[in-house]
Amino acid sequence: MTAAPAITASRVDVRGYLRDCRTLAVEEIQRFVPRDTALGPVLYDLVLDYPLRDAKGLRPALCLAACRALGGAESAALPTAAVIELYHNAFLVHDDIEDGSERRRDSPTLHREHGVAIAINVGDAMLALALEPLLDNTRLIGLGKSLRILQVVAQMARETAEGQAMELDWVRHPTRDVTDDDYRQMVVKKTGWYSFIAPVTLGAIIAGATSEQIATLHRFAEELGIAFQIRDDVLNLEGDEVRYGKESCGDLWEGKRTLMLLHMMRSVSPEDRREVTRILAAPRPEGASSSTLDVVDVSLLAKLEAEGHLTEQGRRRLERHLHERDASHVVTKTAADVEFLFQRIQANGSLAHANRVAREHAQRARSILDSADAWLARSVHRDLLYALVDFTIGRET
Repeated sequence: MTAAPAITASRVDVRGYLRDCRTLAVEEIQRFVPRDTALGPVLYDLVLDYPLRDAKGLRPALCLAACRALGGAESAALPTAAVIELYHNAFLVHDDIEDGSERRRDSPTLHREHGVAIAINVGDAMLALALEPLLDNTRLIGLGKSLRILQVVAQMARETAEGQAMELDWVRHPTRDVTDDDYRQMVVKKTGWYSFIAPVTLGAIIAGATSEQIATLHRFAEELGIAFQIRDDVLNLEGDEVRYGKESCGDLWEGKRTLMLLHMMRSVSPEDRREVTRILAAPRPEGASSSTLDVVDVSLLAKLEAEGHLTEQGRRRLERHLHERDASHVVTKTAADVEFLFQRIQANGSLAHANRVAREHAQRARSILDSADAWLARSVHRDLLYALVDFTIGRET
């Protein structure tokens, strides 16, 4: 068993705590994933690919911290924390396919390395493997708590699928009006439930929390989840790709509706809004996150623009012409298109707007946690929940 989550004096070492909890969860996953079978190399080794890549460990940490903060035992919550981590990685495998993502945790995505069919099957296997530990909970924590856990996990899976359906529908129909409230609803479903609400709720159930206590922690997790996702969207645009571990500007290539994009679309001129809509409607190039233009073409056009022989609009039109020629006349997004979106987001203060909204949700999460002071005893585990509020909006990865 790994040592207790790391602390520094009276303050929580957030990354150390997350790292230790993730180590525990991954060790538990390795325990219930079969390895010594003929299918090991073609299935189960791949099941462990994403879990063994370097990651934050947020979900198992939230589950274990909520349980321990309420007086529960780490050993009672560990199998459930591992299940949440496995669900997370299964969702990532499928999400990367649906988004056409290139990188995950600073490495190629599973479907880029092994093909779409194999990646889909690996994700399915992860979801199947997550069931047995949930059934084993009946021996560990009793039938009543185990059934409540199954109910939460079932709702988590449904909410996540619904959130993904909302986002995919917006990508498919770029002219559809999407409001900030729509975005928040999607985030709560797609990210909030499996990353924050379910882990905290499950930990509280295992610890024997009351329904009122669980409801309070649910509200805390929902607000924190919104803040986390908004910050994640910001990092996708302005974060360093190596540190961020994912494809830079991937959300723009994929045409996702983020809070920044919605703010920018409300702020730009009607002409620019039409151009934004056109870009969002174009698919990304297959198997690449950049234009298929030859480097010489791009350099030459940039030089002509710098020398005053081409306007920005003229350069972009020529780039699109060459891109469509090289892509066999399939009209897809170009690097210039993505740069256009990014420049408009920057110019209209949309990044600052998103960071401000993220801080507002984080402050609400903190206030909700303050209201639990009467029954959430002071401990490193309670302090971790508080520390995650600042960590969420201040993180760079």
